[in-house]
Amino acid sequence: MTQVNTQISKIEHQVMASVGVVYTARKLFAPAMLKAYVLVLSALALWRLVWVTRIEQNFFSVMHGGAVAVGEYAIYAFLHTHLVVQITLAVAAVAFVMLVVDLARSVSTPRQNLAY
Repeated sequence: MTQVNTQISKIEHQVMASVGVVYTARKLFAPAMLKAYVLVLSALALWRLVWVTRIEQNFFSVMHGGAVAVGEYAIYAFLHTHLVVQITLAVAAVAFVMLVVDLARSVSTPRQNLAY
């Protein structure tokens, strides 16, 4: 009877570790993940830049006026913020739309198993 060598050689271990690093890096830096990172970082920046409790209080008081009042409040609030808040909100909105487009594409196209 011959014994099968179950130990992985050092070179095999290094190669498999490199493959694992490359695979993980490809997943972490995929375009959809980068968009998700931008969205999350933008949301965190907005959280730090804006007084959220005050916005909630004002929103709930305006909400009783209907959809038109809410729309007017949103436009007024956006126009009367600092430029950095407007830019951050625009970046978050673009990242969100791009993620939704990616999601719609992935749902509408059949899944292909390709090796790359």
